[in-house]
Amino acid sequence: MPASAMKKINDIRINERLLMTTLGRKPTEEEIAEKTNISLKKLQFYKKAAKDVTSLDKDLVNKAGKGSAAAGGSSNGKTLESLIKDVGPTPETIAEKEGFQTDVRRLIKTLSPKEQAVIRLRFGLDDGTPKSLDFIASKFNVEKERIRKVEAKALLKLRQPYRNQSVKCYISDL
Repeated sequence: MPASAMKKINDIRINERLLMTTLGRKPTEEEIAEKTNISLKKLQFYKKAAKDVTSLDKDLVNKAGKGSAAAGGSSNGKTLESLIKDVGPTPETIAEKEGFQTDVRRLIKTLSPKEQAVIRLRFGLDDGTPKSLDFIASKFNVEKERIRKVEAKALLKLRQPYRNQSVKCYISDL
């Protein structure tokens, strides 16, 4: 809510209290509108807007229910903010993850097509599920040992400094 609206709402509340003191009763909306020099329609708008505003820092209070030993309410230490806080990944985390995935894709593309396929399957880069040597060997219709050699050769290439420059900022052990 803009500061000017908050100022107007505070002005309305102050004038309402002043009128209550001078009149000895709760003033009508027309009397408040006249005292604050605004139209009745605007007064109603500001009063409605003021009802809808709640601080996120305000403590939530448990009201005493029927049969409760507590008189009044008790604060449970929770705020409205704690209930609606976004617990998902931050935009920075999402951007970093996407950047990492892009850089890994570029790194994998420096390998031969066969090495790319083996690494993608072995580490689950396409579907998130790493595949076993047996599965990959049957897919390529070769021996398991052949897949192990292709994987070892590809990993050796990926460790070469000129290839892995783009991912060094993500992983320090390359």
